[in-house]
Amino acid sequence: MTFITATIGATQDRAAFLESFEANVKPKALELGSLDTSVSQFVMGGEMAGLMGISMEWNSVDEALEASEQIMNNPGQRERMASTGSSVVRRSIMENIAEDGVREGKYLSCTYVAGNVTEEGQEIGWKHAQSGANGFMTCRLVAGGMAAWSGAVFAWTDSVDAMNNSRAAIMADPAMQQIMAKNDFRPVGRAIMRVLALSLIHI
Repeated sequence: MTFITATIGATQDRAAFLESFEANVKPKALELGSLDTSVSQFVMGGEMAGLMGISMEWNSVDEALEASEQIMNNPGQRERMASTGSSVVRRSIMENIAEDGVREGKYLSCTYVAGNVTEEGQEIGWKHAQSGANGFMTCRLVAGGMAAWSGAVFAWTDSVDAMNNSRAAIMADPAMQQIMAKNDFRPVGRAIMRVLALSLIHI
């Protein structure tokens, strides 16, 4: 069981933002015990289009909370954010409850879901998803402010068209429909991001 912090931010200088992340934020996160770091940019995501998404994976919620504080208070961090016109818009933490495949690909799809989020549909989901996705992960929301979603399903892919076809097969599977009905599990939103930086430590 691991926990993923998802920080959504705005920036006026993407290149400088990524340079600062690679030179300062990522090394500090790894020093503090992060198992994975990644940066993506929302391409199709309604009002979130153009925003940056930074994710970090931790062994516990306490570790994630302490690390977030230390990263923000790292000498020069606030000044670097100011110099690139960057700010935090939202921060959430999720529990990674099931995962298959690898976190690799040009694009990352995030389907926000409501209802009782369990690992029951992971096996069926991956059976279909792997035809269009490289990796498939189900997360349960731990804390995210006032939100209409209770979890998220992530898929990494090199072709959104191929992923969409596999996604349709997942939703059409009678066994998946039964699991969704039992848990009142339903999609409530979706965003597609372009993966910009990825650093896998443990997968």
